[in-house]
Amino acid sequence: MAEGPAEGMADVSGLADDRALLGRTSTAERVSDILRSRIAAGFFPPGTRLSEDSIGGALGVSRNTLREAFRLLTHERLLEHQLNRGVFVRRLTDEDVEDIYRTRSLVECAVVRGLGEPPYAVDGLADAVSDGRRAARAGDWKGVSTANIHFHRELVALAGSARTGELMRSVFAELRLAFHVVDEPRRLHEPYLARNRQILTALQEGRRDDAERLLAEYLDDSRRRVVDAYRRSGAKDERDDR
Repeated sequence: MAEGPAEGMADVSGLADDRALLGRTSTAERVSDILRSRIAAGFFPPGTRLSEDSIGGALGVSRNTLREAFRLLTHERLLEHQLNRGVFVRRLTDEDVEDIYRTRSLVECAVVRGLGEPPYAVDGLADAVSDGRRAARAGDWKGVSTANIHFHRELVALAGSARTGELMRSVFAELRLAFHVVDEPRRLHEPYLARNRQILTALQEGRRDDAERLLAEYLDDSRRRVVDAYRRSGAKDERDDR
């Protein structure tokens, strides 16, 4: 892969602003929450090397605390340790992306299937749809991507299961690693604005089976689009290496 900004040291400018989020208990879990959010937002793109000294200094935490946070995020597949090189934000493979979508289909469709009788508490879904349309009007395709992830988090939350929500939080964070290397975000995300709205409408009208069918088709189409865009992005990087 071509050397670029993502291959170099992480830029920690602005990370010190997150120090206040640690509160009085500077635990590894809180540090990992901050780093997970920054990775999801693209602050640390795939391939970025994370410096213990720079990040620990910016957040004001000990080396041991930071290493534990790195360990937690490595377990979530967001980071990887490379022998004699350090800790890096993961670059997903095509197989990773396929597996993420298999997991999403299993979990998200099961959530909709198990909703029971309407009405359903879909205010969070409606807010995410509105956020996505607002971001699209502003040409903010990263914002559209974020709103899309929020839509699916809210959908999973309908299950009322903390364990399912925790599982999918990691899955969605890992999915963002794929989105960050795609160089055509509008082409990738724009089609799902209308499809999110269709799923929302079906749930608002109590048409659970229709919502599940729409969601299954959505996820299958999204998988193909993301994998195709991911492969094209990888092919471009390989050409740049030559």
